[in-house]
Amino acid sequence: MKILIVEDEQDYVNIMTQLLEPEGYKIAAAGTVKEALNLLEMFTPDLMIVDWNLPDKTGLDLVRELRAHKKFKKVRVVMNTIRDAENDQLAAYMEDVDFYFTKPIKPEIFLGKIKKLLE
Repeated sequence: MKILIVEDEQDYVNIMTQLLEPEGYKIAAAGTVKEALNLLEMFTPDLMIVDWNLPDKTGLDLVRELRAHKKFKKVRVVMNTIRDAENDQLAAYMEDVDFYFTKPIKPEIFLGKIKKLLE
């Protein structure tokens, strides 16, 4: 299973990679929406973990672009962000985000949810 992490904070990329790689997931990472879109031209991940606050656009902008393409309709999307307002979570779910985590990551819950989404 392939996972694309779209996160501009390298520490979070490292944490998620350290949690996911031992479980057998193949990880790719992008720090901007533009980088993510370039990677998506080369492969289709099974799941994307997307931060809301990115340098060039929002993670929600990326999700909207992703959901507009038939090719990516089945890609699972998890938002992982510092934003914890109910209206932000609702906005994400309205764009077909599968799960919404707030930072900091709770490793066991994070890993459990990722495994469940990829069953």
